[in-house]
Amino acid sequence: MGILSQTEMFKFVLEIMSGYPKFSRRQAKSAVCEKLNLSDEEQNQKTSSEIPIYESRTGWAVSWLCDAGYIDRVSRGTYVITEKGKHILRENLSVNEFARKLQIERNNQMQREEGHASEQESLISDISPTERLDSIVNEMQNQLSHEIMNAIMSIEGREGDTFFEKIVTDLLEKMGYGKGTVTAASNDRGIDGIIKTDPLGFNPILIQAKRYARGHSVNRPEIQSFAGALGAVTRGAFITTSYFSRGAIEFAQNYPHSDIVLIDGERLTELMIQYNLGVSVEREIFIKRIDNDYFEL
Repeated sequence: MGILSQTEMFKFVLEIMSGYPKFSRRQAKSAVCEKLNLSDEEQNQKTSSEIPIYESRTGWAVSWLCDAGYIDRVSRGTYVITEKGKHILRENLSVNEFARKLQIERNNQMQREEGHASEQESLISDISPTERLDSIVNEMQNQLSHEIMNAIMSIEGREGDTFFEKIVTDLLEKMGYGKGTVTAASNDRGIDGIIKTDPLGFNPILIQAKRYARGHSVNRPEIQSFAGALGAVTRGAFITTSYFSRGAIEFAQNYPHSDIVLIDGERLTELMIQYNLGVSVEREIFIKRIDNDYFEL
């Protein structure tokens, strides 16, 4: 049947709960998984906080159903369906009609508890609030990646290439591989940077950095040339602002004499964000959730 949308999950969870004299969140999640006959792959689809998506949507459904008075918490971690919950199921509403009525009941109940009206989000959605937050974070991450790449490409000529060589050596330093040095342009033999991974430089990482337009493909001959420039060195990183052809990737994966890592433009900006290179923290937000294990038996 597959994972239900968040809107579909509200009515589905209440229908499941109506068949039990009492239940816990854990039992509800287990029953949802069983009733939907979720595959291993579907069970392993997770939010950014590593919570299975079906569990996240079930958990939010339980919370909102409780807020609306359709279920009631009668003891630690234990819920029962209320007469109001049984009544709305007998109305046999559509999924969206159910969600709209749930929204009204939840808003009214929270207003009675808090003593004033408060703005409430719409419950008609394909995804849970956790997933919506993930989507917003991804959107902001993609925009930041775009801005980083524009900044890298904005400097013209050799100055821009030299700056890019510094970026990639700085990145590997940030990642903890060792001390980075940009090689002299007149004597680099195709090598743009060196990472000394130990004090005596016995086991270096050699870098080639190519600042290409994003539509430019790095092909197999360029990776072959880089492999030749490595000589007896066993580790190399080819980093570009563009992308690698299938032939280039296959050559790097199968090259027997050295480990060659390919980093394209998309992966480059991801790593720069992850290791705080060329970016700064604007605001730090901690998202917390209830620890149900603490409140349940």
